[in-house]
Amino acid sequence: MTKKNLTMKQIKNNPNGIDVDKAWNTLYSRLEKEHFLPVETEESFEQKRKIPLSWIAAAAVVCVGIIFSVFYFSQSKDHSLLVLQNKENSGTLVATLEDGSTVYLASHASVSYPAAFPDNQRKVELHGDALFSVTKNEKRPFIVETDKGITVEVVGTIFAVKSSPGDPFELSVKQGKVNVLSKDNPTKISVEAGEIVRLNTSGLSKSKVTNPQVFGRFADKMSFKDEKLNNIVQAINTMYGSPAIVAEKSLNNRTLTVTFENDSVETMTELICLALNLERVDKQDTIFIRK
Repeated sequence: MTKKNLTMKQIKNNPNGIDVDKAWNTLYSRLEKEHFLPVETEESFEQKRKIPLSWIAAAAVVCVGIIFSVFYFSQSKDHSLLVLQNKENSGTLVATLEDGSTVYLASHASVSYPAAFPDNQRKVELHGDALFSVTKNEKRPFIVETDKGITVEVVGTIFAVKSSPGDPFELSVKQGKVNVLSKDNPTKISVEAGEIVRLNTSGLSKSKVTNPQVFGRFADKMSFKDEKLNNIVQAINTMYGSPAIVAEKSLNNRTLTVTFENDSVETMTELICLALNLERVDKQDTIFIRK
């Protein structure tokens, strides 16, 4: 099957004018760059025309899966904790915790957490930069402890933490409200949406967020490893505010290993559908992913 034939088939099934060309060309270019496609000779050209979509989709998963040689889970010194680590020089590793909260882990950052949170709290340990989208649960506050002696307490919110070695601590809130306290001053500082708190020589100081890229940088290059489809769509919606929906519950637990780099929501959802042999449909302002 050629790129043209696949595109025409997809366009026929998508009367809303989905940009399939862009999505397919992006996927095809990645496969070609990683040498997952046959070398094009006169003889092999006709053979390539017959490559089925299922083969291309499988190759895509293998292709993007190479990136995860630098992303891995391990155990901390405390064997009751899991460690998620992003050893890549760029990009964000996105993972969903057992409570449904999403962690967007920046390069060279790591987060430690239990396989299952206890009933009274959800505590994680952060080294480096990350963005958290926390599922609301007033009975189990979400606590982030950093190696800079700063503790963050939330119930349900979206916030970004800058805690890399050599950089001063910063916390920016995109949605909701969080409480921040330091080991030197246990008095909690309340930080609301649109505010940022920084640690300086005189302690914690609060001001307004002036650079929206403190949140947006986590979406420039997002990688998922063996992540459930529903979690991937939720992570995209969180960063882009896009109403994408997995239309059938039976698809929620389908897993995918994939990386998106500077892609639009339309392209990301189309690539997901290509990889999992699903269909994307636009209805009004909502994107539906279905069989």
